[in-house]
Amino acid sequence: MRAGRPRHARTRPKHSFRLPRFLRGGRGLLAAVLSCVLPTATAIAVLYVRTPLPTEPQAGAADEGSTVYYGDGRTPMFRLGANREVVRHHQIPDHLRWAVLAAEDRGFYTGHGVSPKAMLRALMNNASGGDMQGASTITQQLARNYYKGLSRDRTLGRKVKELVVAVKMNRDRPKDEILDLYLNTVYFGRQTSGVQAAARAFFDKDVWQLTVAESALLAAMIQRPEYFRTQGDDAPARALRARWKYVVDGMVAMGRLERAAADRLRFPRTRREWQGVNLTGQDLLVRQRVLDELETLGIPAQSVVNGRLKIYTGLDRRWMAYAEQAMRRAREPEWPQRVRGGLIAVDPADGTVRALYGGDPERTQHDSLFTPVAQAASGFKPYVLAAALRRGYSVRSVVNGDAPQKFAPDGSLTPLSAPGYLVDNDEKIGSVGRVDLATATALSVNTGYVKLAFEAGLSNVVDTAVDLGFPAEALKPFRGQAGIALGIADISAAHQAAGYAAFANGGTPVTPHLITKIVDARGRTVPLPWTRPRRRVLTTEQAAQVTYALRRTVTTGTGRDAALPDREAAGKTGSTDRHRAAWFVGYVPQLSTAVVMADTQGRTLRNLPGHPGEVSGETGPTRIWRSFMEKATRDLPVEPFPTPAFTGEAHNWDTDPQHAPPPATRSSPSASSRAASSRATKPVTPRPESTARGLGRTPPKPSVPRR
Repeated sequence: MRAGRPRHARTRPKHSFRLPRFLRGGRGLLAAVLSCVLPTATAIAVLYVRTPLPTEPQAGAADEGSTVYYGDGRTPMFRLGANREVVRHHQIPDHLRWAVLAAEDRGFYTGHGVSPKAMLRALMNNASGGDMQGASTITQQLARNYYKGLSRDRTLGRKVKELVVAVKMNRDRPKDEILDLYLNTVYFGRQTSGVQAAARAFFDKDVWQLTVAESALLAAMIQRPEYFRTQGDDAPARALRARWKYVVDGMVAMGRLERAAADRLRFPRTRREWQGVNLTGQDLLVRQRVLDELETLGIPAQSVVNGRLKIYTGLDRRWMAYAEQAMRRAREPEWPQRVRGGLIAVDPADGTVRALYGGDPERTQHDSLFTPVAQAASGFKPYVLAAALRRGYSVRSVVNGDAPQKFAPDGSLTPLSAPGYLVDNDEKIGSVGRVDLATATALSVNTGYVKLAFEAGLSNVVDTAVDLGFPAEALKPFRGQAGIALGIADISAAHQAAGYAAFANGGTPVTPHLITKIVDARGRTVPLPWTRPRRRVLTTEQAAQVTYALRRTVTTGTGRDAALPDREAAGKTGSTDRHRAAWFVGYVPQLSTAVVMADTQGRTLRNLPGHPGEVSGETGPTRIWRSFMEKATRDLPVEPFPTPAFTGEAHNWDTDPQHAPPPATRSSPSASSRAASSRATKPVTPRPESTARGLGRTPPKPSVPRR
């Protein structure tokens, strides 16, 4: 038997590796671990090398949209597209930065862009069958939510790629740059992304105006923006207050806030709702009108929602409130849905819309201001008067106000039993005999105005109205019809306010518009066609004579309820046949305002909430107009209307012998007024138009204006 070592003795090569005692029994386990870790580490290394640092944002992540501003040029009304506005590093206060870091990543400036604890927690959660989750760093959040190339899938592969990108970002980009990009893109709730939009949404202020307490609230919102509630005492509200305290305490722990100062902080009060977040009230109407005006400029909606435009309007925030108050005082929200009503105020200097109210959006979503909802009714008569003045006549001319009257095609009177165009006055007026044009305007005498339209020339009436801004397409079907003098054509309230603005400004037409200025993303101003100078249509004398007649409407006529306590006003009532629609359009030198009420089903405006009996131009619309103008004009200095010289021919068209009319006289206009008249209009010999096409035809409109 050969001698040898004991069976239990084993040979061991010299200098061989020996496992520690606590691992000697687990060689299989170690091998298993190494077999997993080494390939994983190798895969991560390969992934790190092959993963490029992203440079392009995800679709929509960088969209800023366009901002629409009130007339002050600073206050946003709402945004079109993404609710985000990028601000620069120096515009973000330090206490907001530290509040966000206290909430989301307290080791941001000292870390490497990833959190090992969060990574381990995510790996363990995934190994147990749960979702990939964990407290991501700010750099990781930015990599996941902003840059292109990372999906939103909650998988291990996506998480590893996110970590790799975060590490690369931390290595290659300054910390401040990463934080600024995060603050300009992170979602805060209320449909806002970025700190500037959030500051506006929650506190109605710019980001650089935020206090420490307000900054802590915005930082707290990042964790659960769709769950937290800023007001109330339910679970989401209590959770937000607890998160807010966590942020404040974190700022103290980081040495960025004194404990005594923190103890003095109180949970901030937020706005219930920001007008730029959820479009409400008149914002919906303004939004659509802004888009319409942009379209006329050749700027499509897609270019607006992602174009970073700054769109300025002339809307006065206080006057908008006054308009709404006036309509609500008239109980407009309680009117039937078939009844539309609205108010719009225009600056006579350039046509800028300064205030509007198109109806309670909970009652109706229809546009009652920029689309025609009613016939012009007697609100058209000032255009007839302007046409006569352009032909050389004076407001002191005389017409026959008896009623009823029937007109032949050449404008002469014919027996009531004969064929012709039958015209009557409103029953409240009846026959008034011989009156001058100022009185005929004040009392809204239909018979006298139809005669005046014939004498001024029906085609000249149409041309004058179009020159002053009345839409040509609305008048085209009625060209040559005598009924056009009584406003059988439909018109929008916006065009009526703009048309009367020409009387207020001395005879120059304006285009009603909301947009006053557009600045594109490069800081360039976009030209606007409605800001170009317009050709004068009336001389200052002619405009003054129209205003003189319309002042009489307010002082002694159908618009007496429109009289303002501290200044002169001019305007005209209008009511259609059977009171299906009612108007008041009036102005002071600095503001022209139109109010309309109309039943879209052709019913009589009767017994509406707040308006017992039948509604006419001299009741509902006139009182709404005064309610608004009394407040709006407080911001305007008292300016007198120009006094007319009453130049032109004071003609007599009262042919009834029993009135014994005086002989016609002609005043002697000054040389300056004659020169202005020749520049404004072509000289035309005053004479009746020889024909009236379609005089005997029934107008296509179902109702004929009465007053």
